[in-house]
Formats: sequence, structure tokens, C-alpha cells
Amino acid sequence: MRIATGGISHETNTFADTLTTLEDFERRVPGVLRGQGVIEALTGTGSCTGAFIAASEKLGFELAPLLWTFAQPSGLVAQEVYDALSAEFISRLEDAMPVDGVLLGLHGAMVTEQIEDAEGDLISRVREVVGPDAPIIATLDLHANITPLMVEAATALFGYDTYPHVDHVERGTEAAQLMVDTIEGRVEPVTGYRQIDMLLPPPKQCTLISPMRDIFALVHAAERRLGVLAITMSGGFPFSDIHDVGASVVVHTAGDADLAQSIADELAEAVWVRKDEFSLQLTPVEDAIAYALQTGEGPVIMADGSDNPGGGAPCDGTVMLEALIKADAPRSSVAIIADPEAVEGAFAAGVGSEVTLTVGGKTDDRHGRPLELTGYVRLLSDGLYKNKGSMMTGMAVGMGRTAVFVVGGVEIILTSNRIQPFDMEALRCVGIEPTDRLLIGLKSAVHYRADFQPIAKAIFEVDTPGVHRPALTEMEFKRVRRPIWPLDG
Repeated sequence: MRIATGGISHETNTFADTLTTLEDFERRVPGVLRGQGVIEALTGTGSCTGAFIAASEKLGFELAPLLWTFAQPSGLVAQEVYDALSAEFISRLEDAMPVDGVLLGLHGAMVTEQIEDAEGDLISRVREVVGPDAPIIATLDLHANITPLMVEAATALFGYDTYPHVDHVERGTEAAQLMVDTIEGRVEPVTGYRQIDMLLPPPKQCTLISPMRDIFALVHAAERRLGVLAITMSGGFPFSDIHDVGASVVVHTAGDADLAQSIADELAEAVWVRKDEFSLQLTPVEDAIAYALQTGEGPVIMADGSDNPGGGAPCDGTVMLEALIKADAPRSSVAIIADPEAVEGAFAAGVGSEVTLTVGGKTDDRHGRPLELTGYVRLLSDGLYKNKGSMMTGMAVGMGRTAVFVVGGVEIILTSNRIQPFDMEALRCVGIEPTDRLLIGLKSAVHYRADFQPIAKAIFEVDTPGVHRPALTEMEFKRVRRPIWPLDG
């Protein structure tokens, strides 16, 4: 049994200003992987493809690795970049033929300059190569905007059940098992699908808290019904302004299409009737700081979701940083400010030097102004680490050249690359112990909870501006289908 595998992934924030280039795919560790390089880089990692590799050894099938890459979330993918990567992907698949099936590791919210549904396009092109009968099974992010084309072209779709995403291995393992079962004729998956006319703010998609925790309890109960193979409940990525944006349900059963559709409709209705519980209240930054200063107990986590690089924001927003400096907050850290220019200034000054740097606010005018700050350089680093928490365990991360710049009691992690600091190693690798801090400002919406929530004395989702701002009614949507909640009540 020979199964091809690979994927081109991106979570596209269409409100972000900058195009996603080939360099963005190459820059994010581990870069653009080809052929055997996919196996070498992802074996043993807590990724879906790592699970595919492990399953191939356990279940006894041969993997034919094609191309794998995942750029940091950002703006529209340049059309020429998608064209080149997808053409190479298809060419490698054609060279690998014949194959019995294809396992794809995708995201589900990639938008190019000309294509709203890039995953649907890629899966359809894979289908043209392998023919109508070979199974195509894809893993998807919980924030996938699942489209009719994706459902039609794929045999099965496996979305994550958790946010923070700590179940990559479980979903990848299930997808591989269904692939083998389908090829060997033990099951014939059929699909039920329902879009939910709702845009869910990311913090309310967190599966550690209600209402999403309760929704997934219903999902897991439904998965235990006789004949049900798998259920994907996708919260969608609301910052992709496309027609098919939003939440959805996909149900796979063993040959019973009516059952699949009835469960999809049932679960969609369970989300809809609780729509008001997905409304979100943000906390003013000053209130979160005042709480920490008053209690004196930390760490208090301030989650700056509006400038979350994991959702396409520039990660150089300064509103939270400016408030911390103004309050002269002690034992405080900001992770991270992505500012290559400031990093170079810190490197030029050297460790221990006092220097004045212009920090942040350089990508656009929507995330706070540039700050002229005088402080000292405490540490310089290559910015490399591996995740040690429960999300994407063992995956390498590259912050690029990195500096710790200290202004009063505030430590600023300045990086050359945009990364979401959801793992405590992002701080520890530059000498900052999170458990010793009073306040930690993180450029993250929810993923930080996997590693930081167990140590936090309090968590605040702070009210800051940005292209990933979860106050969705304030965003200017142009392509989304209407009516849709909460834009239309």
C-alpha cells in the first residue's frame, strides 16, 4: 500500500496589509520541505504529518512524501507563489503515481490574490491526478473555513477537536487509520455537511471553556453513535473575508448518508441556539495592569489577540507595551515585538549597553505608534528553540536574531521573525522564567493557554487595536455571505 503525503498551509488574514511571499514560506522553520526531507524533518514531531509517518510504520504502508510547507499566518498569499508551490506539489504527485491514496496536512483558511478557497483548489487538483476512486483524506485546523468544494473533492476531512491545538497527533493518526480501512475496503465513508451562518471570535472558540467545550462534548457523544466514523466541528477563521467564511460541521459515517446529514444538522443547530454565548467582552489594558499591581501575585497573563501573529497580525503592536511602561510595571515581560530594525540596533549596541531604540508600530498604523525607548540590552540570541509544551511538541521554532531589551521593569523580547509565543520556551530560551514574572504580555489569542494557563494567577483578554481584533462587528467585511451572525444580529 502506497500513500502520498504533503501539504501547503496558510491561515490568511485578508485584513492584513502585506502579501505572503515565497520567502515567508521558506523563513518559517522548518521551511519548504521536499521529498525525503518531509520525513526527516517531521518524524517524531507533534504534527499531523508526524502522526502520518508514525502510522505508516505501525500500519505497514509506504509513504511517498511530496512537498510540505506552512507559512506564518499573514495577508493574502501572492498568486505567483501559490501557483508555483501548487504546481510543484502536483508535479511531484504525478511523479509518485501510482498511489493508493493521499494524506494531506492542510490548514483550511488559505486565500490567494485570485482564489478564495485555495485548499478546495488544491484538493480538486489532487483529485484530477489520482482519479475518482482513490481516497483523499485531509487534516484541517479547527479554524478552517470548510467549503463545499473541499467536501466534494475530499473523501474525508479531519479537523482538530482542541483549541489550543494539542491533538494534532490524534487527528493525524485517525486520518491514517481511516485511509487504510478505506483502501482495504472495510469502510466506505460518506459525508454530511452543514455551514453555520456564524463568525466566531477566536477567544470564544477555545475548547477549554464554554460554550465551545460544551459543543465538543456533544460532538464526542455523537461520534460514539453506531456507524459514525468521524466528526469535524470547525469554528472557522473569521478574518478571511470570503464567501464561505465561518463555522461548519462535517460528519463521516460508514455508508449512511442520511445519518451523516442529520447529525450535521443537529450539531449545527446546537451551535446556533447558543450564539449569544459567543459574544466577547475585552478588558482595558490599564485594568489588567492595575489588577496585577494591586494583588502583587503573578504571573498575570495579558493576551493581546488583536496583534496575534498566529492570526496574521504584524506582531509589532505597541499599545500593551506602552501601557506597561507608563505604569512602570515591575517584573513584566512582553513576548514578542517583531521588529528587525530594533533588533539590529540592539545587536549593534551589544550586551550590557544602554541604547535608544524605536520599537514597533512600523508595519501599519493600526496596532499602535512606534515608541522611542531608552533601555539596556540584556541578551542577544539566535532565537532558536523547540516547543516543550503540549502543543506541537518537539517542533523547531525560529524567532530569528533576537534581543531582550529592558526598559525600567519591562523586558521586551525583540525578534526578527513573527512567531506566536504559545510555548514557555519562547521566554525561557532568552533567560526569562515565566513563573517569576508579575505580568506577561503575550501576542496570542488562545494557544498560549496550553502552556501558560496552568501557571497563571489570572488571564485577561485585553482590548487593543489590530487586524485580528475579535470585536468582529467593527471589521469591514465585503465578501462574506449575508446574513451572518454577529454582523446581522
